[in-house]
Amino acid sequence: MTCAARPTLSAPRIAIAGAGIIGLSCALELARRGATITLYDPNTPGRGASWAAAGMIAPAFEAASEPGVHPKLFDLCLESARLWPGFAARLEADSGKPVGYAPGPSLAVAADPATARHLDGILETLAKRGLPGDRLDVDAARAIEPSLSPDLLGALRLETDGHVNNRAVVSALLLLCERHLAITLEPTPAPLHSHGSTLDSDGHDLILVTAGWQSGALKVTEHGQQVSLVNWDTSLDDIDTYGGQMLSVERRADHPATTLRAGPIYMVPRGNELVIGATMEPGRTTGMPNTDDIAGLLSDAAQIAPSLADARITSTWSGVRPGTPDFAPFLGRTRQPNMFVAAGHYRNGILLTPITAQIIADQMLGAAPGDLASAFAPSRALPAQA
Repeated sequence: MTCAARPTLSAPRIAIAGAGIIGLSCALELARRGATITLYDPNTPGRGASWAAAGMIAPAFEAASEPGVHPKLFDLCLESARLWPGFAARLEADSGKPVGYAPGPSLAVAADPATARHLDGILETLAKRGLPGDRLDVDAARAIEPSLSPDLLGALRLETDGHVNNRAVVSALLLLCERHLAITLEPTPAPLHSHGSTLDSDGHDLILVTAGWQSGALKVTEHGQQVSLVNWDTSLDDIDTYGGQMLSVERRADHPATTLRAGPIYMVPRGNELVIGATMEPGRTTGMPNTDDIAGLLSDAAQIAPSLADARITSTWSGVRPGTPDFAPFLGRTRQPNMFVAAGHYRNGILLTPITAQIIADQMLGAAPGDLASAFAPSRALPAQA
């Protein structure tokens, strides 16, 4: 089959390559709007970056004052954070499973001058937007979270920043996709073929690429040979890898009960455990957690909350974040009229799940992208190209 240059089908057949949290949420949103979906992934659905994450929903900490990020990323993150309460409620109602959504606030703390300056930048951005953000001295921060070290330099109370149990979200999405009559999951790579300059997928009108850092490695059959999908849209080659290692500890009464951020360190209470992360390792795609790196993470966390020094580690794991040069996702139509992409979410895959599903469903079903969505088009100028 050969797709029309600009499909305008009201109920298209869509092949989605990648069944992580982005692929699953896009599949469900598209199916709810009348599309027929086939989700392709040779790996276990939802067990990549989606499973390894800590479930941070942190627009202020991640995007309000982070150097080098897309200038509209904070707006995108804020809009998605506003969607999360309804998104979580619908997931729980439809699946019958709790997803552990906690809207915040969280505490961002500084143990060194550089981190304190970063908090100043966050507070300045929030003030310009008229958004809540309270500067706290150490005593006020410890009144909220007694486990904090008295040696910290200060803190911010971030009303916009919370968390969710990402593994529960993935499990709920997978359950709903498996139940949906218009969604089929296939444990194989997406069947992509070229016919001249046209890219096709067997029996489908449109293609959506949501394979994270592996998006550029997807293969297309051309003249009987397997070639990279990058040849059909070079932007996929700009999705880089950022490995990360994490751990969880058995959470005691004297351990943090509040979501904490401290530079690269985060601590997220999750039932009887506390999730601690994460290393940031550009270029890493494989490998088990390293004992020294995990010990370093726990030591850094103990500088923030000293009671963690003798915490019992219950689990360690690693994952790979997909990131672009401006640390913002590619969202929308590629240079192939029938192919769309939603990949490269960096540290914000969980946070940006609801807005990504909405933007992609709108565009794939014929709506013109708004100004915010257009800012994240795969064809945008990137820092290295500016």
